[in-house]
Amino acid sequence: MRTPFVPATLWTERAGILAVASEVNRLGLIWREQQSVDIGIDGQIELVDAEGRATGRVVAVQVKSGRSYFKDDRDCWIHDPGEKHRLYWEIFPLPVLLMLHSPEDRATYWVDARQELRAAQGAGAIRIPKTNLLQRATAADLFQTAGIAAHTFLDLPSVLHALCSTRLTSATFPLSYFDLFANGLTNIANAVYFAMDLVMEIADANLPDEEEWISFGSETHEFLFGFLQFLVEQNLADVDVSSALVDWNTRRLLPTLISPLTSRGRALVTLIGEMQGRYQAEGRLHEFGALGVAQEDFVRMAFTPSHYDRLPLISAFQELVRASRPTGTL
Repeated sequence: MRTPFVPATLWTERAGILAVASEVNRLGLIWREQQSVDIGIDGQIELVDAEGRATGRVVAVQVKSGRSYFKDDRDCWIHDPGEKHRLYWEIFPLPVLLMLHSPEDRATYWVDARQELRAAQGAGAIRIPKTNLLQRATAADLFQTAGIAAHTFLDLPSVLHALCSTRLTSATFPLSYFDLFANGLTNIANAVYFAMDLVMEIADANLPDEEEWISFGSETHEFLFGFLQFLVEQNLADVDVSSALVDWNTRRLLPTLISPLTSRGRALVTLIGEMQGRYQAEGRLHEFGALGVAQEDFVRMAFTPSHYDRLPLISAFQELVRASRPTGTL
């Protein structure tokens, strides 16, 4: 009698999936295995906060199980996903955690494949650090590229207090999270702008009269990126964390972003306006005409002399492109 054949690879594949599910369970997170139409994604992990509440913050997972996937390169494992998966993971709307599992060693290594591909502009294979052992990972580790550090989710009055209280106390760089939020509001206060020019303008305006220059160090860099993380953790703005991390980690630059506020972020703007009105009615805050603490300013591209010089070059280039025949597809 002949019955269906069960290939040995099935057990190897399942070993990887079960190992990931077990570790996710250990971390107190939610594991959802993809039960149908598995095209480059095996499942998802949802973050659960310190109070045991589901957050809706999700990362995708692809598991590769078996020694054949382990190509050694000193301090990393190398994985070449092929062109189709490389493109698929790079454009995926969630972080994609690639996990290599060794059934023999009962060890699982991971990296955010999407972030690696975006940082490398899609070229080459993916490098999985040997230090990224899932059996030692924390929830904050797995959700780092989603902008989540597993901090406490605050109510809006506490968010406002945290924005005002989190600040650099250096006399040569006076700045708070609230400075960045309130001064960065744009698009009829439905978005927040963040970039180095805004940071420098605020710090310069806040500088005490006796100080003549702004001092910018590593502490300031960490503080500024922490502001973006706070916006994401508290669900105040839809920050493109992936692009921000490429600028921060790969290019060593402070990101330039215009991030739409979430409904919660817009509610915070409303709360600020209400509290301003109350403080002014009580005589605790001077009125500044029609000015509001939380109101928009405009963002525009600054045309420099070299930019004006480029305008004829840009026009001439596009005329040549219009006159030519396309040589291929994008």
